[in-house]
Amino acid sequence: MPCSRLRCTARRRSPPPPKPSSTWPPSPYILPTPTPYPNWSVTTTKPLPYRPFRHGPKYHVTMGLRTIPSFSWIELDSDYPRYHATKAARLASSRGPHCVRTAPEALPAAEELLSDLASYLPARYPSLFRRTKTGGIENLWSGESFPTTRKTAKGGETWDPMAICARLVQDDLALMLPPTDGSGEYRLLSGAILLPGFWRLQDKFGMSLSTIHTSGAVPQFESRLQRGMLNLFRRLKPEELVARSNYFMQVDDDLAWSWSIGDEETGEAGWDTAAKDRAIEHHMFRSERQTLRRLPRTGAVVFTIRTYFMPVTEIVKEPYVPARLASAVRSWGDDVAKYKGKQRYGKVLLEYLDKKHAEQVANGLDLDKEDEMRSYPF
Repeated sequence: MPCSRLRCTARRRSPPPPKPSSTWPPSPYILPTPTPYPNWSVTTTKPLPYRPFRHGPKYHVTMGLRTIPSFSWIELDSDYPRYHATKAARLASSRGPHCVRTAPEALPAAEELLSDLASYLPARYPSLFRRTKTGGIENLWSGESFPTTRKTAKGGETWDPMAICARLVQDDLALMLPPTDGSGEYRLLSGAILLPGFWRLQDKFGMSLSTIHTSGAVPQFESRLQRGMLNLFRRLKPEELVARSNYFMQVDDDLAWSWSIGDEETGEAGWDTAAKDRAIEHHMFRSERQTLRRLPRTGAVVFTIRTYFMPVTEIVKEPYVPARLASAVRSWGDDVAKYKGKQRYGKVLLEYLDKKHAEQVANGLDLDKEDEMRSYPF
């Protein structure tokens, strides 16, 4: 530990060299068995209505973390078949090897994540999953069975626990491993990023937490987010589960990759390539529900990214949403507006939201009851 963090004595000792193994000691913590999701059905359980935007006039750049119970770690709903099919197609395509990758030193963490999911999912969603007699996990809807350990994998099959994790849930998944080089920064060393929308795993793989964000030009990262984020990764305990939400606009309807910003193959993507002022029917609301928890044995931090994706023309049917979303978009500073591509769709979007808000008011919407009816992030 640097001298600035301790009282220094006259006789100084050289700091010990960085440990070659994880800086987070193994923990005996076991993720609690969740209660079954009440009345869950792959056909009737609708996606939760995350609407993580607030009224202006000022947009605050924060991590926006909230503590959530362990039973709500993974959220599945009636969109599961569509996400499952899209992921399967992506894995089988030429993009597959670029979307799922694990460094050799991260394999134990990927195996630990799969073990946790194999225990959690059949308990939380018993109508969708069950454990097999051989210790694997069966998807009762699709009829697929997956091994959950290297020993239960069939001979000749490539053992890729992250690919299996990706096939089980609607989320994208990333594993940040503790530093072993003395840098103090966690690194992205395993991921199954099949529905990212705007970024590619191959561009971020191996990067430190800070570099991932600075390379993506995240607004105000160094001034407002970096310190808190690094502290979170250092201090997060296995028994803690935190979540955050964000939102974007997209001017095409591709869940996996927003082709309007550029070609996924080349990686030369940016809002400047998107068509300007497309009709409102092309505007999609994209929201992410992200969770972070520490895997107790390996100390890796698992980052889940669940995308919710629907047309703007649908969310404006909800009371209070048009006015609140319009106010939020208008509150973006220049840096946030550039990052979110407002210049390509802002005019069309705001005119439409204002129109829909006026219609709600004309139909008797009571503006004084908004706080009673909707609370963040819904």
